[in-house]
Amino acid sequence: MKRILIAGNIQDGSVRETLRFLERVSAAGGVPAVGAALNDNDAASLADSFDALILSGGFDVPPSRYGQEPHRSNKYDDPLRDESDERLMRAFIGAGKRVMGICRGCQAINVWLGGTLHQHLPDAFDPVLWHAANILGRHDIIVAEGSVLASILGAGSARVNSSHHQAIDKPGKGLTVCASSPDGVTEAAEGENILLIQWHPEFMDGEHDALFKWLLG
Repeated sequence: MKRILIAGNIQDGSVRETLRFLERVSAAGGVPAVGAALNDNDAASLADSFDALILSGGFDVPPSRYGQEPHRSNKYDDPLRDESDERLMRAFIGAGKRVMGICRGCQAINVWLGGTLHQHLPDAFDPVLWHAANILGRHDIIVAEGSVLASILGAGSARVNSSHHQAIDKPGKGLTVCASSPDGVTEAAEGENILLIQWHPEFMDGEHDALFKWLLG
C-alpha cells in the first residue's frame, strides 16, 4: 500500500483537520502518517520512505516571500513550519513523487515556486464570493477541460467548500490554473506531479476522495 506523508499544523488548533486527513487518506486506500523535516537530510529520507506528500492548511504565507508588504488582515504561521514544508516539497518533487497542497499548502507551494498571492480577496475582486464563509458551505467552480483535475473530478462544474481569504494570483513556475470560481478566484492549479487546491476535501465526507486516490498514483 502507498504511504502518504501529511505535513500537519497543530499550532493554530488544526488537530481536527489533521485527523480528517488521516481518515480520508485511509479511506482512499493509503497509509497516512504525519511528519516534519528539521533539515534537508530529514526531508530526503522522508521523500525516500513515502510515496506522496500533502501540505495542509494554516495561517498566511509571509508576503515578504513574494515581494509584497503585508495586508492588515494577514496572520502569520510558524517560520519553522515554513522551512520544514518547503524542504519536504522540494525533496518530494525532486524525487518525482506526487505533492498536493490544500488551502494554505496550495498558496505556499505556489509562492515557493515563484508565484504570488492575492493577500485579501475582498480587496482584489468585486463582487466576490465570501470564500472564507466556512468549510461546511458550498460554491461552484469550473474545472478546465483536459486538466489533471478534470481527469479526477470531471470537467465543467463542481461543488467545493471554502475557508480562505487569500488565493493564487500569479501561478508559480511550471503551474497552470485548472479551476476557478465564477468570480474569477483561482481554486486550483497543477503541474508535473503537483496538484494545488484551495478547498478542503478532508471536510467533504468522502465527496472528493478521488483527490486522495490521485496521490496513490
